[in-house]
Amino acid sequence: MSLKGALIVSLLVQTVTAVSQNMSLPPMPDYSMTFPPLPQDFKEMAKKLMTRCSKNGYSPPNVTDYFLNSSAMPEQKIGNPIFLFPPLLSSLPPLSVNRAALPPDMSKPPEQDPAMNITKKMLNSTNLPQMIEFMRNTTEKDHCFMRAFLAPLCWASALQNSSQLSPGQLGNLLWAAKPFLEAAPPAALSLPSRVQSAHLVEMMKLFSEMFSSLSEQHRDEIKRWMKERVTENEPLCQPVQNISSTFTPNPPKPSAMTKLEPITDNQGLQDPSAAKEEKETGKDGQKQQGECNADDGGKNKSNSPPPGCPRMPWLKAEALRMMGRFFSQLPEVEVKAIPTEELCKFFVTPEFPSSFGKADGMQPAISRMLFQRLKQECSNSSQNFLNHIDRLGSLICFFDDGPSLNATLSKKLLSQMADCENVGIDQIKRDLMRKVMSNGDVPPTIELLRTLGSSVSILPPSKLSDFSADTLKDGLSSLREVKWKPAQARILAQKLLEKNITGESLLSLGSMVRGVDSEILRKVKLQGLLGNEGLKNMTEKMSSLQKKALLEGLRSSLNESDLVKKVPDSLLSSLSLLSLEKAGISSVDQLQGHSWSRTQSVYLVKKMLGQGIKSEQIRKLGQAVQGVTCSMIDSVNQSDTLTTVQTLANSSNWLSRTQVRCIANKLFLSLEKQRPDYFMNITSSDLQAVPALLLIQLPIKAIQGLPATVCPRFLEKMSQANLSSLPNSAPSRWELRDRALRCLGKNASNLSTAEVLSLGPLVCELDPAWMSSLNPAALNSTLQALASCEHIPRPYRAPLFTLITRVYGAPSVWTEDVMKLLGPLLLLNDTSLETMPFKSWLKSSLSDLLDSLQPQTAAPRPEEFRSWPDLLALRRKLFQLKTNPILQRRRREISPSVVPSVSAMEDLGEGNMYWSPAQLANMSVQSFREAVHVLGEIRNFTAEQLVELRKKAVEAWGDASLLNQTQIVELGCICQGFNTTELQKLNITSLDTLELLSICNWNYTQKVAIWQGFTERTGIKMAKLGALEMTGLGNFICGLQPDQIDQLSTGEFKEAVEDIGHARCPVTVLECLKRKAISAFGDPKSWGEAEASMMGNIIAGLNGTELASLNSSVLPFIRQSAITLILPERLAAMSVNQLKSLGPDNAAMVTETQRSGLGVEQRAAVNESLGLSTPRSETSTSAPVAVPQKGGAPQQSVLGIAVLPVVLLLLGFLL
Repeated sequence: MSLKGALIVSLLVQTVTAVSQNMSLPPMPDYSMTFPPLPQDFKEMAKKLMTRCSKNGYSPPNVTDYFLNSSAMPEQKIGNPIFLFPPLLSSLPPLSVNRAALPPDMSKPPEQDPAMNITKKMLNSTNLPQMIEFMRNTTEKDHCFMRAFLAPLCWASALQNSSQLSPGQLGNLLWAAKPFLEAAPPAALSLPSRVQSAHLVEMMKLFSEMFSSLSEQHRDEIKRWMKERVTENEPLCQPVQNISSTFTPNPPKPSAMTKLEPITDNQGLQDPSAAKEEKETGKDGQKQQGECNADDGGKNKSNSPPPGCPRMPWLKAEALRMMGRFFSQLPEVEVKAIPTEELCKFFVTPEFPSSFGKADGMQPAISRMLFQRLKQECSNSSQNFLNHIDRLGSLICFFDDGPSLNATLSKKLLSQMADCENVGIDQIKRDLMRKVMSNGDVPPTIELLRTLGSSVSILPPSKLSDFSADTLKDGLSSLREVKWKPAQARILAQKLLEKNITGESLLSLGSMVRGVDSEILRKVKLQGLLGNEGLKNMTEKMSSLQKKALLEGLRSSLNESDLVKKVPDSLLSSLSLLSLEKAGISSVDQLQGHSWSRTQSVYLVKKMLGQGIKSEQIRKLGQAVQGVTCSMIDSVNQSDTLTTVQTLANSSNWLSRTQVRCIANKLFLSLEKQRPDYFMNITSSDLQAVPALLLIQLPIKAIQGLPATVCPRFLEKMSQANLSSLPNSAPSRWELRDRALRCLGKNASNLSTAEVLSLGPLVCELDPAWMSSLNPAALNSTLQALASCEHIPRPYRAPLFTLITRVYGAPSVWTEDVMKLLGPLLLLNDTSLETMPFKSWLKSSLSDLLDSLQPQTAAPRPEEFRSWPDLLALRRKLFQLKTNPILQRRRREISPSVVPSVSAMEDLGEGNMYWSPAQLANMSVQSFREAVHVLGEIRNFTAEQLVELRKKAVEAWGDASLLNQTQIVELGCICQGFNTTELQKLNITSLDTLELLSICNWNYTQKVAIWQGFTERTGIKMAKLGALEMTGLGNFICGLQPDQIDQLSTGEFKEAVEDIGHARCPVTVLECLKRKAISAFGDPKSWGEAEASMMGNIIAGLNGTELASLNSSVLPFIRQSAITLILPERLAAMSVNQLKSLGPDNAAMVTETQRSGLGVEQRAAVNESLGLSTPRSETSTSAPVAVPQKGGAPQQSVLGIAVLPVVLLLLGFLL
């Protein structure tokens, strides 16, 4: 080996060692050193990246024989990391059949294998750049494995040698490192402390390409690093001293406080992210020393910028064009502060469009503001601005002047808006689409389809039906990627599918498969389906009935064992326990990497593991960890407890509240056995070993007894905690809060902003009376932080709103900026929200607010685990603003003379429930026809509203008996307005139609009428009703009479029971279904966890004796919806021990009526199961301990403090 080659190999090995040590780079290596063994971390990283190549369908190079027969020198084989390549390739896990890569073509000589050729060349390379050059001249499938192998080395080399490389060489290294940063980035990126401008451009180019795959933590880290480097390279800002060489990542933000941002004591009201920016960079754009040295409070004068250094130099055009996608990370205050000249320079650069290529990352309000700035400041007329719309990227989503455009410009704009999904964009698209299609006599063309792109989904079914089959086939490539509603998909599928349907033709539909009848799917041939990645994507769009139908069709060609191995996860979770039993799954390894339902999980875990679990088995369970029972957790050996619970805690996303409680109890009991009064004498390192998920479950006495020495670690744990596993009124919430406040060790008036916000999600538990004693800056920050809380204790809501109005004034006088910061807190008082006066920005702000809040599920959560915002008042206010904005200046109520228009109804969506019956009666028939697909999705219309909508349906299409199935699907839940005679006459012959209608709020007599009509038209016999039909009936299975249920096939019922268990039937029907379940599964006292989970609502059909016979271990696995359906006197038959075993989720579902029928001990048992050690009426929401005397700065000064810095900052840019 040449000296030069030896030096290169030595550098490679040293670099690999650096990678394994959290990417911390060693000093320049001593080239006379022998080569140390490569650490395991590198192998794991490379193996993970190489596995991605296999999953992408790439064949690994056949290198083993070559290396074994190579005449290369032994020392080369030992020293060059390339010799780790063959064993890593051979260690890759096998992939399932439908995902496996094609095997290499062994008939080809090695010299004709491109992947082998590149490997040979790299073996003979003398340096890393040469290796990369070889790779860049080949296709991805040929270099994927080698690039995956080298990626960690290239990243380490780029960090170590960036200053010694040309920009081109650095760019090559970064290209090679990209797979590593995308799939296995280190926790902290350890970015270089000094980077020349040209090198910074190369690095930011890479980070922009990876933007979508980066975590928020990494995005923030890169943004801060980039700002420092720009400031550092600004000639007028030299010298910049004491720049930190690496960044310590911010602690993870707790889930309940995802928007928490600290603000400094003199900042007051501002954008939360701007507060963080100012803490980091100072008002002059310089990094503050306080981040690296907290002791000096950021007052170190040596870091102050030289005179003439521009404020925030990263806001210059050259820096903005270099940022790429990271522009979206700038806070609003900085986007506002970009000088007009610099913004307009940036607008015309080639980099501008790609900086806004996707809509992710930037807040809608900032995007809207930036769009308006470009429109008003960088163009001398609206027409001139429209000539540049192709440069706007995702900012075009905030165009708001559709009526001013002609058909040509509307078409151009529509093509630019294809990927827009922001609030209100669908209505803009519809307005533009109407302009484009203004000539209604011209049939829709393929050109129109291409213009609309993915926006074609805004077309109602009536418009889609105008497209010819040939036109749709020509546009198939775009149509198959669009998200369709069932009524739309049905029309498209009917036009596109031929009579003889194959697997290939089905796959060609893509997302339109949602409209294919289940009867067709159960007859589809296997050929062309299995092993195709399109099958996974297609089945993800299918309904439950469609998945069951497709599986039934596949069973005609596959046995259950092959079915489990070969179908994608999107179908796997639809298999019944009967199918899993026949499949013969026998190893935990077969569970890993798959999606399993809760019922499947508990069945499989109990089958695989029995009553014992070990850490190495838990790691392989994946989603099947849902099936780990409390008895399994209790059986863990004392010596294995800590390791086991830590492993379980790593799967927190899949653990139920019951499992979390059991895991915590097991750990605490084990620790107390290990050392009495463990938590009263706990050390900081001991506390670190307890996951935050479990620490919050500590008993109250243990929380109170934590020693002061663990306070720093305790506060760190609380900042990471997710309190959602605790009931909203759990006493432990306030005990955790009080313990954290004692750890801070100060009165409220002496606490800084950072100290208060260090409480993390416990900020949400603070008493407003206590908060009122905070100093103005800390109070201001705390109130802004509360806007991100998922729950605020009910007793605190009224006093909190009073405190907010004292500080910021009544909502009626709030500015747009205040609304952005405090928006969710407006929901504390419905009256204030409803009486807010009309303002030009109010509709967009409230729309953004509604969009930002967690969507509420169809089935409401129980009170103890419900997020606090009630969105009804917000939706009502938005309805007023959207339907009659001018009248909002004068009065609240909507005038009865306001007639629902098509445009308004399409824009309102769920908000259409606020039309009065009189207004619906005044709607034109044409408007009803065009908007019926929107109105039909609303489940909460009142009986009076449904009466008027039924009349409109009859006016539009005639009597109920004349409606075809497409019209019935469009009417959707409006069908609830028909009387029972009309419902029986509805022309429903398809299970798919029944499944779609099943979600509406039907009463029992309506379900019976629809079921009777269905049986009359189809002539279906009860004994012939298969599992698929039982699944398709949905809630309409409640319409079966007792004798009809008795006739159901026991075997088919057994296959479909889990789907049947979702139906919400009267208790009398559930009792009949229960009898059928007993004939299929035996006596309830013999049911295990899997059976109890599978039964669903059928459990409510058990009588008191049968409920009392259930094993306590199965009770946490009963479906939550079944609890509320149990008659109070039957629930009262359950023992105290059973009620204690319900688990938090099920205990929370017990209604007040059910509680009233329980005895004192039984109610206490329910409370204990829920996590409330005392009755709910007795739980304390008292103020935190050590409440200071009132005092400090006057409250009214906060708003002044808040606004002044922002005003001064903006003035500074104008001067």
